[in-house]
Amino acid sequence: MIIELRDNNYMKFFDKDIKLVIFDLDGTLIHSTNLWADIDRRFFAKRGMMIPPTYNQEIAHVGLRKAGEITKDKYLPNENVDDIISEWMEMSYKAYRDYIPLKDRAQELLEFIYKQNIPMALATANSKEIYDVCLTRLGIRQYFGLVLDVNSCKDGKNSPEIYDRAISHFNVKREETLILEDMIVPIITAHNAGYNVIGVYDEESTKDEKACIDNSDLFIKNFGEFLNHLK
Repeated sequence: MIIELRDNNYMKFFDKDIKLVIFDLDGTLIHSTNLWADIDRRFFAKRGMMIPPTYNQEIAHVGLRKAGEITKDKYLPNENVDDIISEWMEMSYKAYRDYIPLKDRAQELLEFIYKQNIPMALATANSKEIYDVCLTRLGIRQYFGLVLDVNSCKDGKNSPEIYDRAISHFNVKREETLILEDMIVPIITAHNAGYNVIGVYDEESTKDEKACIDNSDLFIKNFGEFLNHLK
């Protein structure tokens, strides 16, 4: 299907033959980034510490295992990585299982793409134990022909590896793939690798909004905006 995208100022138009759409989960499809900000705050407060100033950028896109290793090596050398991860899991699992919501009109967008017979993949920095219960509760697992997480990727979303695995699975090219992400690191990664990128507004990424806009083919405030354009 031909999806027409507009540039960031909504002034110019260009056509892309999109054969695969890859969604991020946290902050893109679901409202969860504020949960992780609160977990980080409570985690360090329990140890009498403030959140290190660059901590979010260091751990946001690398998966729980790598994030635990970074946390131990840089900030908590006397702690155990498995214990750190278990604490995070305990703090987050119930929220994903019980109440974290989809972003407004997210399911409508998934259904729209599904009806165009365009395959979709999910590429997340979360762990399987957490995202599985969330996808099941929200009733959106069936839209994705492939779900990947960065825990098996060396550099998380600092590298396009996770996206490249998805296009290999579906046998499509980077330029035929559309990626939706909310945070600056994966947006830059995907953009520099030659993917089509839609930046999605999230309240936890406002400090990087200009950079997100500059590195996206299109930046949207919400899915309603994108759906109205598609339709």
